[in-house]
Amino acid sequence: MKFIADVMLGRLAKRLRLRGIDVLYDNSLDDNSIIRISLENNRVILTRDNGLARRPLATNHLLIRSDRVDEQVHQVLTAYPVEATPLTRCPECNETLTPIDKIEAMDLVPAYVYKTNDCFLRCGGCGRIYWKGTHVDRMESTGMV
Repeated sequence: MKFIADVMLGRLAKRLRLRGIDVLYDNSLDDNSIIRISLENNRVILTRDNGLARRPLATNHLLIRSDRVDEQVHQVLTAYPVEATPLTRCPECNETLTPIDKIEAMDLVPAYVYKTNDCFLRCGGCGRIYWKGTHVDRMESTGMV
């Protein structure tokens, strides 16, 4: 399942991406662009905008009820039980993360991070480097990923 989130749902998009779910988000997109992309790419529109949800061509949508991101995630995953692998998408740009050799990460991460981690991932889009730090353990324990 693939999604596109409206301008009001940036935090939701990031949270779903952390779970490995494909979510397009660009806060410069207008409603017409969101609908066009949804139709062209078979993406479910995630929106808090009643006007967008009522548009005739926006038939494949989920109107998000809550303004709390944890409740939003729950609503999406209840409506669309998606099987995904957490920490496989960049939370910033939605591109796929790929493993890199530890030596490649040496000059790209803080020295302590390099010393205490063996596995690193690079975003194929924006080039950011990720690793499984203690923040990931916290996210897993709270059900965030």
